[in-house]
Amino acid sequence: MDSLKTKITSAKQMSKIDLVNFADGSTWSAATYQRVIFIPLGARVCGFGVAVSDAATTTTGANTFEIGHALGTLQTDAAMVNVAAAADPNAYCTSVNLEAAGLSGPEGNAGVEIMGMPPTMTSSATYTYAPSSTASWSDSGEKVVPVVGAVVIADAQTAGAFHWWVEYCFDANIVWTQAALA
Repeated sequence: MDSLKTKITSAKQMSKIDLVNFADGSTWSAATYQRVIFIPLGARVCGFGVAVSDAATTTTGANTFEIGHALGTLQTDAAMVNVAAAADPNAYCTSVNLEAAGLSGPEGNAGVEIMGMPPTMTSSATYTYAPSSTASWSDSGEKVVPVVGAVVIADAQTAGAFHWWVEYCFDANIVWTQAALA
């Protein structure tokens, strides 16, 4: 029988919720923008949510959103062919339509690799996030890893909004030393 500790340390947790609002006064022209949510070192991505509350519209192409990882931020897991150290911008979520209100999750999201090996820390000191700002991976110095959201905009946007988050868990019975966390 599993102990209570095992159940707690294996429990699914949710990241922060990131709001992308095309009516925020920024210039959202046709391009691919990067958003980042951090998860703790050693966590495995086990789900996601994308809630489109205000649909974005386009006259050419499509407005979509994908969730994955950047180059060098994931370990290779031979059991899961799409999870590797190479950049994989849609490893966890492929092409959510931002032009229709609704909630998307891992169910029915073709090609999604959930529960791959835990990500490793990135060696990059900074990253660029939408629409055009730069920040460090971890202001506090904690060992965190990025989960990257790619917002693909077909033409300029001034309306539309969506929220996204990832769910993560840890392998059972993990014990960290203080030195490993600092």
